[in-house]
Amino acid sequence: MKTNSMKNFFYLFAIIIVIFYSSLNAQWTQTNLPSGGPITCFAVSGSDLFAGTQDEGVYLSTNDGTSWQAINNGLTDKNVTSLSISDSNIFVGT
Repeated sequence: MKTNSMKNFFYLFAIIIVIFYSSLNAQWTQTNLPSGGPITCFAVSGSDLFAGTQDEGVYLSTNDGTSWQAINNGLTDKNVTSLSISDSNIFVGT
């Protein structure tokens, strides 16, 4: 009786490990990159993605990185080194 219980426990444990491992195996998909040079920082707000670039300012993607648009209104130094988001505000460090 104990042998069957141990065998069932082993099978259950093996199934749990397989399910857990398969959920950790991330699936990456290549998308378009912002055209502003090397990306120096990244921020996420809800479904919006923000990328700071070395020479061309800040880019925004609202569709999981499929396309990007520059959002540099009022930004004079476009060498972005950090991004921070608070509510509907984005703070850019240059």
